[in-house]
Amino acid sequence: MDWKTFDYKNQKLGKKGEVLNKSIFRCGFCNGKGFKKSMKCLVCSGAGVIKIQPPGVICAYCNGSGESPINPELSCIVCRGKGVVSIHTKQVEICPTCQGRGREKGCILPCFTCRGKGVITKK
Repeated sequence: MDWKTFDYKNQKLGKKGEVLNKSIFRCGFCNGKGFKKSMKCLVCSGAGVIKIQPPGVICAYCNGSGESPINPELSCIVCRGKGVVSIHTKQVEICPTCQGRGREKGCILPCFTCRGKGVITKK
């Protein structure tokens, strides 16, 4: 099963585990609107965009939505609602434990190996 990543800022689909070099992205939690259910977005403070330290990848745990897979009213515990997470290096590979899903099969918690990012550093 091959999932796609989504660069919210540029509306660009990518491939599984693709490294993104941008630093500004559309907020995943409010989808760039600045508001979520008639309240100012707590993740982006109403700006609609978030900043990360590049390089980064789309959060595998929430699939870039910024919402917790357990409760959509809460922000994702891996990306903190941004939809994108920073990584330390561009040399990454798909996590062998969760196969890039951000959580192990049959489990609702983030993968312990990749910490929910879906990728690990190449050895």
